[in-house]
Amino acid sequence: MQIQYFGLSSFKITTKEATIITDPFHKDSGLVAPRGAADILILAEKNSKLYSATSGISGEHFDVTDPGEYDVKGVTITGIPLKQENKYVTAFLIESEDIRILNLTHIKDFNLKQEELEELGDIDILILPVGGNTVLSASAASKVVNEVDPKIVIPSHYKMSDLILDLDGIEKFVKEMGGKKEEMEKLTIKRKELTEEGTKVVILEPLR
Repeated sequence: MQIQYFGLSSFKITTKEATIITDPFHKDSGLVAPRGAADILILAEKNSKLYSATSGISGEHFDVTDPGEYDVKGVTITGIPLKQENKYVTAFLIESEDIRILNLTHIKDFNLKQEELEELGDIDILILPVGGNTVLSASAASKVVNEVDPKIVIPSHYKMSDLILDLDGIEKFVKEMGGKKEEMEKLTIKRKELTEEGTKVVILEPLR
């Protein structure tokens, strides 16, 4: 499995059988909108212009836009609705190649009950926003990491060059997590490699 990052809450996840793209953002963000072919397109907030700029996504993709369970091309996706002030944003559990990814998309409040979190089972990779303002703050995000206890955490939705949204930089979250991080262009991972104790922070360089 390979994970790459476009920016905000948009990722490209490539498995043996499928290419998944999540939350392609609009150019109004100041960033160049994601482009590419996908087999599966996941939208956490289908009615938000900012997070559903699908015009650049090609291919005959299966669209996951609502809570529920989906099985497509060797990928199981479970959509979990999370109440956010006056709306719902969907988080997604993505399972493929015996690897389990929890993507918290662009939530501001992590309000899963303890029993609901336990029902999800062990999480190998946690993707979560850390930039504050409209999403989780760095300190709130670090608490979520402690609750979920993944092997790998990939921060998203933070300040970067050309982005016009008001977000904190990645440094705040890294500091909250103890200062250790690994930076890479893409994360390539196999199930047998997820054996280390503790949580590793991986920062992905945005695709351009």
